[in-house]
Amino acid sequence: MSVEAIFGSSKSEKINQFLTLMKDPDVQPTFRMYIENILATSELNILKRLTVIETVLELNDYPLEDDEAESTIPKQISSLSNQMKEVIKTNNKQSSMKPIPEFIHIGMSKTTARAILLFKDVIEVTIEGKDQIAIGSREIKNYLTNHIEPEYRVGDVSNFRKVKRDVLTTLKKLLPDNVLLYKQKYGRREIRLVYGT
Repeated sequence: MSVEAIFGSSKSEKINQFLTLMKDPDVQPTFRMYIENILATSELNILKRLTVIETVLELNDYPLEDDEAESTIPKQISSLSNQMKEVIKTNNKQSSMKPIPEFIHIGMSKTTARAILLFKDVIEVTIEGKDQIAIGSREIKNYLTNHIEPEYRVGDVSNFRKVKRDVLTTLKKLLPDNVLLYKQKYGRREIRLVYGT
């Protein structure tokens, strides 16, 4: 078929002729080279952009064989998610506070000791099997005045609310990711403690 005949044919005939040529094994290497040249010289910088994307996604050493290319992004995300869940489970099982000794530790204030005992005796016992608990002001006062170990009990003090606030603030500093303190909106605006795992 002559060049004049090709250019003189209709659009659909030209497309059909082109597709027929594409199937010819002698033409395919030339066509591939032509496409690669377009990709390499494109003003869109396609190859450079792909290189940057692969580097950011850490896929720049991606395997070329199909059977090795199993590490797709969704699989990587799933794997990372499972790893994070395991870390969270491990962290939740471990207490971030060491047990308090029976005697006052040298250098440990009574406030710190009270905060740790409040955590051990009230929070750890109450939270078991739950994701979150809220402990009210009365319960905290009752514990600090009646149920904490005798050497840490709060006796007659002129400002019990300050003692309680200091204990809760110390506990918040010890467990910043798990303890939330907030004041009630009405009434005496007592501080409540919310603990979550």
